[in-house]
Amino acid sequence: MEMEKQQPPVTLEGNIDERDFLRFAVYDSFKRKKAWRNPLLFTLIMAAFALICFAGRKTHEEAVLLGSVLLGIGLALPVVWVGMYLSSVRRQARANGLSREKAQYYVTFTADGIHVAKGKEQAAFSWGDIFLAHRGKGCLYLYVSAARAFLLPECEKSAAAWEILTAHVAKGKLSS
Repeated sequence: MEMEKQQPPVTLEGNIDERDFLRFAVYDSFKRKKAWRNPLLFTLIMAAFALICFAGRKTHEEAVLLGSVLLGIGLALPVVWVGMYLSSVRRQARANGLSREKAQYYVTFTADGIHVAKGKEQAAFSWGDIFLAHRGKGCLYLYVSAARAFLLPECEKSAAAWEILTAHVAKGKLSS
């Protein structure tokens, strides 16, 4: 029986900056969790009510004003919500002192799984523990649960790490 070629461990630094964190937050909320659905639904409902009001403009003179207010609210509130969300993400990134010069954690990919080290804290995850691995623009998002992910910026070792991931993680848990 031929022995499988053992891939050497690959260690990536989690040195992310504010822009990486913002990209991740947008991906996680709007693409993975599909958080855009509720604001869109709200806008569509308010637009439908506005159209009903506009349809009654001949019999009720205040219908156009009411329809305009409903349409304005339906458009403005989702825009405000997205703006506040992005502002909150930026504030959180600044509070955590994210910078490309400073590694937040180190993730090592081995044949057994991944090992994460942050200061004196360490954690190990088997390949079965991986919830999702997404290769985004300039960054790898490695989810170990639905609510916990490690962000690993693109570097010269990223291709080797992605190879290890594709060799050990189920295809349904990989995306790019």
